[in-house]
Amino acid sequence: MSNIKMSINNQSTKIRIQLYCLLILCVLIANKSIAQLTLGDNAPNLVLSSTDNSIQSFSFPYQNKIVLLFFWSSSVSKSKENIYKYKRLHSKYSDVGYKVCDGFDIISVALQSDKVAWENAVKEYDLSKINNCIAQKGYSDFFIKGYKLTETPTSFLIDELGKIIAVNPSVKMIINYLDDKRNSQLNTDIQSKLSGKIMVGQTPVVSQKIWLLSEKKDTLQSAMLNEKGAFVFKDINASTSYNLYIKSGGALKTGQTIFLTSDNGDIISNFKATNSGYEYNLLDAEIPYLKSVFDGEPLVKKDNGLSKELYMSEVLFNNKAATLSKEAMAKLNEVVSKAKANPRLNIEIISHTDANGDASANLTLSSKQSSSIATYLATKGIGKARLKTTGKGETEIINKCRDGIQCQEEEHHANRRTEFKFYPAQ
Repeated sequence: MSNIKMSINNQSTKIRIQLYCLLILCVLIANKSIAQLTLGDNAPNLVLSSTDNSIQSFSFPYQNKIVLLFFWSSSVSKSKENIYKYKRLHSKYSDVGYKVCDGFDIISVALQSDKVAWENAVKEYDLSKINNCIAQKGYSDFFIKGYKLTETPTSFLIDELGKIIAVNPSVKMIINYLDDKRNSQLNTDIQSKLSGKIMVGQTPVVSQKIWLLSEKKDTLQSAMLNEKGAFVFKDINASTSYNLYIKSGGALKTGQTIFLTSDNGDIISNFKATNSGYEYNLLDAEIPYLKSVFDGEPLVKKDNGLSKELYMSEVLFNNKAATLSKEAMAKLNEVVSKAKANPRLNIEIISHTDANGDASANLTLSSKQSSSIATYLATKGIGKARLKTTGKGETEIINKCRDGIQCQEEEHHANRRTEFKFYPAQ
């Protein structure tokens, strides 16, 4: 009898072990099935509803562009922490020239059933210039399943070949990657001044002290916000990160949403509320957005007393031509980026020719060149009301090469230039 009991016990133990092993196997399979995509994987295609109730299809590689794919939900507060930064990335990098691809784009996908709340969030954050879609079935959506998501927000940086090159990349990492892929060299001027504004909605925060702190939270400088909510910190090191801090008190109450903006009012991001006030971690890559529009740039004084910034002087046209080449368009994309980054500034486009040929014909040619540039900028989303065109012909030769003087071709070439001057709208 005892042998029979032992046999039954052994058999029961074997069954329990087998069931335990089966359970472990199921867990392993389940974990594998929900694991996120990893670096080097192909980004799965997407077919989703957009804000105008149409269906958008995204297949990767996507239009030979680098893409930031952003999954979020308007009901998850953490989802919205980087929205303003992503908008700024799109504004700055969507139209610049790249070495191996045709641009940069952002695809925003909301994972939520409440479509009205999503549409309101799109309007609130003014996301109309990026691709906005919604998956109302959330993680259960057929196309969303391909990304094996486990939380929102989740983002993927996808290269022009459709490969995932980063999962949840930091804003700084995205900026460094895009800068490395650009055609043109970045401005290497050393920035030593930090200026911006603190706002609650459209209302400036006034007569409040703001502190500039090190990454270790040591106080470096402080300033009082003026009647426009503006502050300036001088003698900063633009290659490091800082923290900005404002105490609650006065007109600034705990629980309000306050924003850090540039001098022009462009939102950089919102502050994080703390027990005693508000703070914001300012990355070194974000500091250029808080550079004064005219800081360190030469100014030209016009007869009407309006100061204008000479942002760029570039040769864009072949001799006696008014048609833009692909190379010229790539150069103009830098102007587009500058214009989008400073939406409150208008632009005067001033074209010049060399002194070869008839002076009247050269004047007409330069006017056509400026108009051609304005047309291109308008196709890139720069409003025509912001653009003024001027043709100078050969009236402002910058070297000795005037009528009757023999010059080398490269000397004439220098006079065939276009200048861009940015100035505040009146």
